Amino acid sequence: MKKSGKSSSKSKGKNLFDDPLAGDLSEMMLDADWKVARFELTKPKTETVTLRMSKDLLKGIKEEAKKLGLDYQKFMRIMMENHIRRNKAG
Repeated sequence: MKKSGKSSSKSKGKNLFDDPLAGDLSEMMLDADWKVARFELTKPKTETVTLRMSKDLLKGIKEEAKKLGLDYQKFMRIMMENHIRRNKAG
């Protein structure tokens, strides 16, 4: 039987960050905030922070991070960096 041009079930579970050029990215490009996380990618992480928050807030953060295929801690760092960068620019 000849395979169709559709993606296999293996690739359906793939994260866009695993292969950023796979599939139609137009929706991602239109909705993206397009801020570069300079600190996250270029500076070593040497400090530890302990933060208390509600279960609901942590759950929401983890859900948003999962949508982007990120670890929730990395997602939090990127969000904080973006906030700092916007405030410096404004």
